[in-house]
Amino acid sequence: MSAATQTSLDEILHSKQVPSLPEVALRIVEISQQPEPDTQELIKTVRLDPAIAGRILKFANSALFGLRKRPTSVEAAVPMLGTTLVRTLALGFSLAQQSRSTDTLKARFRQLWRESLFQASAAEALAERVTGADAPTWFLAGLLQDIGQIAMLNVAMAEYDEHVLQPVADESRLQLEINHFGFSHVDVSAGLCTAWGLDPEIVAAVTSHHKPVRTINPKACSELKVGVAAAASCSEYMDALGTRLESTRSDVEKYLIEGYGCLPDELQVLLAEMDRRAVELASGFSVDIGSAPPRNRILAQAQSLLRRIAMENKLASCSGVDPVATSQNNRSTDAVEDTEGNEPAEWKELLDDDRANCNRRFLDKALPQELAKAHGIGETVGLLKIDFADANIQSQQDANQPVAASEILELVTNSVRPTDNVIRASDTSAVVILPGLSYDILNRIAARIQGLINERLDLIDGDASSALVGGVIVMPEGRKPLKSDKVLKVLEESASQAEKLSATRVAFQLLLGKKAKQLAPIG
Repeated sequence: MSAATQTSLDEILHSKQVPSLPEVALRIVEISQQPEPDTQELIKTVRLDPAIAGRILKFANSALFGLRKRPTSVEAAVPMLGTTLVRTLALGFSLAQQSRSTDTLKARFRQLWRESLFQASAAEALAERVTGADAPTWFLAGLLQDIGQIAMLNVAMAEYDEHVLQPVADESRLQLEINHFGFSHVDVSAGLCTAWGLDPEIVAAVTSHHKPVRTINPKACSELKVGVAAAASCSEYMDALGTRLESTRSDVEKYLIEGYGCLPDELQVLLAEMDRRAVELASGFSVDIGSAPPRNRILAQAQSLLRRIAMENKLASCSGVDPVATSQNNRSTDAVEDTEGNEPAEWKELLDDDRANCNRRFLDKALPQELAKAHGIGETVGLLKIDFADANIQSQQDANQPVAASEILELVTNSVRPTDNVIRASDTSAVVILPGLSYDILNRIAARIQGLINERLDLIDGDASSALVGGVIVMPEGRKPLKSDKVLKVLEESASQAEKLSATRVAFQLLLGKKAKQLAPIG
């Protein structure tokens, strides 16, 4: 399309079809952003628009908020909800009614609104994990950060659909927008938020929410702009699952695990809860997102597939054999491919007898690779040794029917990321390699694994027969990566130290160069 006929940013921002706010909503924004908002003035303003007033009261009485005392009037609801939440609801109600949905593009509008509501839900859920964060503000920023997509579809329907939403390409939606229009929905979203008088913090967050993630600073995750970027990453992953179950979730893991303290076995549950909440919000805002079935089953399938792909990649790397049968190009979205029993002979040498876990020979090959890779990018490597020998003996004595080691290893596998290496080191122990995680997260993972094993075997945490975990964190130092023999020696020392503890039975050491340092227990 030529520049003369191509829709411009100015045309979109000033179009009558672009989402706009009624005067009452704009006044609500203005009042809520005052240093000391006047609650009575806010109540009077809300009452000027019966539709907004009615919806706010309905929302306040819904299960979405779970207020102990249900308000019966706007005068009671506004103080209970607070000024920032009232602002969020007023804007949400106003914008939700302004999509120019047509029969041909109804599915597109449904898709974009579901994504926006998911991002709002995700941002709110993350705010609840941050001390002092204002959840309604995070919710609003999450809701508005992609409002530019809905605006662009409202104004340039066929053009936006043809050049951005229809193409199936490796390029992101953002890049497709820039390729065709010369600007993106981020520019539109930021322009609208500025025009509506929203505070600069929200505008800045909207402007930067698609910047690529490299490293995560947990302290920075208390900032709104990081929170909405994390919400956008979660939304992109959920959207990608619709066509590719094997879509990477590495950015999601970085944000949720490293930034917001979500343990690996909580991640799938948290994403499913965000999605469930988004569907509820659609009903509350009267937004049409279609039938919108829950995506928890898809999340479970995706996690299982990612785990299988990761194991195949590790086996290929360690054995030097990468058969065509393990190609990732034709993964089904309906079921996880079952290749068990068809592994190359070189792979079988690296697997235990039931082929569910890697063995000690795999550890000897994989650990040097992980140490070298992490050293090259300046990343830490964490190792855990989980010993359940005494726990298994106790289980046999108490139940006369010992829990199989494979069950314990499955608990361990489900407690870490799909890409982490879980190795059956012996009949009664496992080693896990977890790159790039902090001591705090590693310690919490160790405690979770220990607790799950003890619960499965009906043992008391800290008892002499309970499971123990030794850990080591390898920091990159010097020109060459550490030898795996040195790392494993320190790991064994940590396991021995854990055995001597009477409370947690979890012990960690930090390995910097060739020097090992005992780490103080957390929690």
